[in-house]
Amino acid sequence: MSENLIDDFLQIDREDLLAVIAMRFGTVPEAMRERIMACQESATLQRWLLVAANAPRWEVLLEELGAGPQAFRLVGPRYQPVTTCAPSAAGEWQPVGEEG
Repeated sequence: MSENLIDDFLQIDREDLLAVIAMRFGTVPEAMRERIMACQESATLQRWLLVAANAPRWEVLLEELGAGPQAFRLVGPRYQPVTTCAPSAAGEWQPVGEEG
């Protein structure tokens, strides 16, 4: 693959990541924007995109962006941004699997 094509794909990944962060969490801080734009590793950008799409809270996103290249899996309850709901006996929708 040509160097220009690789650069184009990296730029698309960066822009997609910034768009997801903005849609989910609002304004992207300038320091975060600069870090994302400086990233030259496709695997890192793709992982960050998954984190941005699935992290339920801003704090989780920040933690994962600082995790470094050794971070790999996105598992557990901290990566469930959308709770599955089902109707209760009273006809109201309640989160599934949560006590309450």
